[in-house]
Amino acid sequence: MPDWLTDFLGGFSINLANAVWNKAMGLISGMLATSPQAFSTGAWGFVENTLYPWALSIGVGMLNLFFIIAMLQAVSDFSHNITLEMTIEALIKIVAANVIFLNLLRIIKLLFLAASLMAGDVFTLNAPDLIVEDMDLGSVLFYHLFGIFFVLAAVVCSFLMLLTVYGRYIRLYLLVVMAPFAVPALIGGRGVERSFYAWVKTFLLNAFEIVVIALVMAISFQISSSGITIFDGHSMAASAVDGFWDALNALFTMILMTASVKGANSLLQRAFGL
Repeated sequence: MPDWLTDFLGGFSINLANAVWNKAMGLISGMLATSPQAFSTGAWGFVENTLYPWALSIGVGMLNLFFIIAMLQAVSDFSHNITLEMTIEALIKIVAANVIFLNLLRIIKLLFLAASLMAGDVFTLNAPDLIVEDMDLGSVLFYHLFGIFFVLAAVVCSFLMLLTVYGRYIRLYLLVVMAPFAVPALIGGRGVERSFYAWVKTFLLNAFEIVVIALVMAISFQISSSGITIFDGHSMAASAVDGFWDALNALFTMILMTASVKGANSLLQRAFGL
């Protein structure tokens, strides 16, 4: 069908929703394989050169404090004697904490790079258009009845997905600054060291969340391209209104992908117990 006839029948809503959606998908696709260092060089420079050294100086100073806390806990526990094994364990933790401090930023950058490369390898597809290729009576009816809702859905879904991806980078910058405060907790004893493990889990969760998002988008694009069987017009109505189900499929897939991207963090958390 000619473009001018598509615009006339479908109305303004088709092109507007498709333009907003494709723009958002282009922005997100560009960020999937982008590390936090490259996402905002200014923000990363501020974190690496200003905030991280400030936090590192405090974290190194906190090593002695947490070591004293661990020793006081051991001394005050009258039900257990201080053994050679406990002393060796404490010394190993001190050495491990110092090694982590020396290589902390290097390890963080390496994990950032690994997550970006994995997301880039997974996401190799382009976002399909929301416009129905075969405009018929059904698609015209859909866009006239639900055109405004279709545009609003495209705007809201695009905003939520962009917010999810952008928010991940802000959380990662904050986690880099928090890292020097978490490492000293490793030598703080049985109860205190949970703070270090909590930071590790949170960091891994947010760092590799982008891989799950890339998987969600790649699978959703395949669903959008091939269609969903429950909205298959060929088996539900005459061929003259097939476009209605195609348009409904595009709307449903858009909402489903947004909900899946928003839930990527919680899915990864439940799947790996992070």
